[in-house]
Amino acid sequence: MKQFFKFLFASCLGTILAFGASFFILVWIGTAFSAKDTSVSKNSVLLLEFEGPIPERTENVQQESFSFDYQKAIGIHDIKALIHKAQSDDNIKGIVYKSSYQTSGGMVTQSMLREALKEFRDSTDKFVYSYGDFFTNSTYLIASAADSIFINPNGMLEINGFGAMVPFFKDMLDKIGIRMDVFYAGNYKSATEPFRRMDMSPENRRQTREYLHDNFDLYLEEVCGSRNIEEDKFMEIVNSLDFENIDRSIENGLLDAKMYWYAFEDMLRDKLGVKEGRKINYIDLSEYDSKTYISKGKSDNRIAVVYAEGDVVYDSEERGVISEVKYHEIFDKIRKDEKIKAVVLRVNSPGGSAFSSDVIWKEMEELKAKGIPVIASFGDYAASGGYYIAMGADTIVSHPKTLTGSIGVFSIMPNLSELFNEKLGIQFDTIKTSPHALAINPFYDLSDYESEMLQDWTDQLYEKFLGKVAMGRDMTVEEVHEVAQGRVWTGKRAVEKGLVDLLGGLEDAIDIAAEKADVADDYKVVTYPFIKKEPWEQLIEDFSKVEQAKLRVPSVKKEMMKRFDHVSDIVKYQEPLARLPFMLEYK
Repeated sequence: MKQFFKFLFASCLGTILAFGASFFILVWIGTAFSAKDTSVSKNSVLLLEFEGPIPERTENVQQESFSFDYQKAIGIHDIKALIHKAQSDDNIKGIVYKSSYQTSGGMVTQSMLREALKEFRDSTDKFVYSYGDFFTNSTYLIASAADSIFINPNGMLEINGFGAMVPFFKDMLDKIGIRMDVFYAGNYKSATEPFRRMDMSPENRRQTREYLHDNFDLYLEEVCGSRNIEEDKFMEIVNSLDFENIDRSIENGLLDAKMYWYAFEDMLRDKLGVKEGRKINYIDLSEYDSKTYISKGKSDNRIAVVYAEGDVVYDSEERGVISEVKYHEIFDKIRKDEKIKAVVLRVNSPGGSAFSSDVIWKEMEELKAKGIPVIASFGDYAASGGYYIAMGADTIVSHPKTLTGSIGVFSIMPNLSELFNEKLGIQFDTIKTSPHALAINPFYDLSDYESEMLQDWTDQLYEKFLGKVAMGRDMTVEEVHEVAQGRVWTGKRAVEKGLVDLLGGLEDAIDIAAEKADVADDYKVVTYPFIKKEPWEQLIEDFSKVEQAKLRVPSVKKEMMKRFDHVSDIVKYQEPLARLPFMLEYK
């Protein structure tokens, strides 16, 4: 018995020591990550490279579990603030934007980056240079704000204009015995078209052509204005499909010079007064963020900026999505905080769950009922459910390039009866206690009555959507219906249609909120949702959940998975959706 207790004690002691050692290792990792050197080296160059996601709110993206390859996802508004801070930082001598093949973020995000660089260039005597092996529509837009644009001699300027390509699955689904039962309200609500058509409807073709041309016109205005070149010179390159276009692009003023990276760095050394062969003091955004303090102001009056970005998803706590559960907690805190005088809802969402969108809309109404002004600000997207959550705001501010509207509802039910009965030879038999006990079942055809009920339900949700837009925008239901029907508008056109009040950015929305709350000269901005600041906190959280690490996959597979996820996201919902019919790829 003594031996038993001896071994038992030794075993317990070993376990305790193991837990203790693990705890101290995690604390050490946390300390290592948390330790900050706040000094910026003299004669530094702020290096901008964008390969990962650019969210609205810093770190509001889903992180890979157990990933030690940590890369901070700095939000677009913090990027702007850091570039602005660098204007007055004597240790920062200039900015180099090094282009990757494709930049994350939508049209609005990229325009905001360009504007931040343009302001830096116009407000200081510091340099802004752009360098790339290749430039695409999106990366050239950002690069156009630089004093000079340099390209690798073997590179290419791949600016071909904007286009949309939509896959259609109906023929493939017919061949394998799957039919999608589709119910939608709005002739322009095109998310269901890939499952019920073989091509784009005339309505969808019309709206897509319109917003592509609208935003390309704005694109031309931006790049040609920045480069001080005529549009016809620019369009010569766009329309040529010339793979050896560097020299002609330099002649037309789109580029300044071709050189290899090492030659560019030699030029940079001369500019900085750095001796040949000596290292250039580059500092990237993540490092500069860790060494820079940007004051949020000091005041008892607060403006709450609530970032609503990603899909609207029912009952989710994930980062980078909008759910009624997560955002109820946020708005509940805001309502209880007497220091918060106004709310700005920053929306960057294509929509999603109609149920969750309606709950969040009601949260906005509750804030207004308490006397708290609510201002909405639109980013890349504020469409369908993304518009729904903001439609009751006192004022709606949109970027001209925002894709918004898409006021409509749809439902999709997969019908697997042919696949199971005829292709796989699987039949089902049933016993029911009541007529509809097994109603709306993917293994049986919908009855006429069931189809009628589902369409009625979808139509009723659409009518509710119209009614709430009408109430929020001070329009009649008939006026809303004219501009709704699932149609997508750019922010520029949404102002003309009465869906948006004025064009501007987040700063404009904050100014309006402060003015409405009568605190224009005395307020501090606070941001939601709350995001853990340090990677070691996420690491500990991942360990506590005992999740399996995700394997990295090649970029081509990731792209295929992203396409598959987009389709599966649409069909996985068991409820009507208020969602944008696509996610626009801006290359």
